[in-house]
Amino acid sequence: LLIIASCSKERTQTKALNQYNSPNDYLNSKKQVEQVDTIYPNGKCPLTGKYGTEICPTRTDITYPDKSDSIQYPFIVKLVELYTPMDMIYYQMPSIGGGNILTTVGEVRIRAFKDTTELVLRPAHSWSVSLPKKDTLTNMKQYYGIASTPLIDWTATPSGIFSINKSLYSAEDLKLGWFACDKDASTSNSVSLSFTSNTDNLTNVAIFIYIPSLKSIMQVSNMNSGKIPAGSSIKIIAFAQSASTKLYSFYKEMTVGQNDEVIDV
Repeated sequence: LLIIASCSKERTQTKALNQYNSPNDYLNSKKQVEQVDTIYPNGKCPLTGKYGTEICPTRTDITYPDKSDSIQYPFIVKLVELYTPMDMIYYQMPSIGGGNILTTVGEVRIRAFKDTTELVLRPAHSWSVSLPKKDTLTNMKQYYGIASTPLIDWTATPSGIFSINKSLYSAEDLKLGWFACDKDASTSNSVSLSFTSNTDNLTNVAIFIYIPSLKSIMQVSNMNSGKIPAGSSIKIIAFAQSASTKLYSFYKEMTVGQNDEVIDV
């Protein structure tokens, strides 16, 4: 009887899962630094970012958020440029709009300030914005970042398209803030991934899915991915950080099938 009781107790005991802190501090330490330019009366058109974004920051098109007074020189333009999967991952800016996966040329954040007040575009006014062209992708539309929980979502409202010239995708930016050159890449035949682990508590683990053929980044929420086109070749990247700030990572390349799958981390 003693032997039976001892064996039964051992079988019911489970190993404690490894615990992690949020990796946000690490991700934030690697993300692109916001560029700051002061615009004087002689102007800067185009104002060119570090990675090739071109902006024409016209003073007469901007105003205060709570009144329509004219803006006087000088004013400030702040710019963030995200053109690589790495930069989008570190900034935690996936290319998903309304639950649909998007092909993206790049994501930028354009803001204007007078002293400490963030400015807005006047109704029916815009700033000309161009993004550098590495590949020729057709039917690219304007997408705007909107606050969502827990991640930024993308919407094609207000609507607009990008024109393509020799080296740039160009458009009229109708709303300051997050702005992207994207198109819907979702399909009717899609699958989802869920994530589990026998060794780690994944609650504070940041998990991303990169789809090279679609030039798209997805961030996993609550251990479940969004819709991934069936048959896609993907790369899964995860980050974790212990209480002692030691970093851990997980990496997996795979081709998704025709059915939902569970990924063991």
